[in-house]
Amino acid sequence: MDAKARRALGMIQDCLAAGRYRVLAHFVERMDDRGLFWADIQAVIDSAQKVGADGTDRAGRAKWRIRGRTTGRLAVEVVCVIDQDRHGHLTVFITAYWD
Repeated sequence: MDAKARRALGMIQDCLAAGRYRVLAHFVERMDDRGLFWADIQAVIDSAQKVGADGTDRAGRAKWRIRGRTTGRLAVEVVCVIDQDRHGHLTVFITAYWD
């Protein structure tokens, strides 16, 4: 993981800890489809084995793919973007899938 990816992961982890995130409806649907719970997503972020930049989304926000393990040790990849509002950084969760 390079320095840029480590900074992005740190920012995403900080957003989670501070409750500064938004979960899109599509993300919730994918979690439901895959039998995942929010604790699984947090575990993936906490156990990140690979973090990679994935360009930008339609709004021009930096998009990141984070690969890690769920609470049940299953490999999952989470896609999110780092946004900013008047209070600071905000992570937006887009989708999750089995790795």
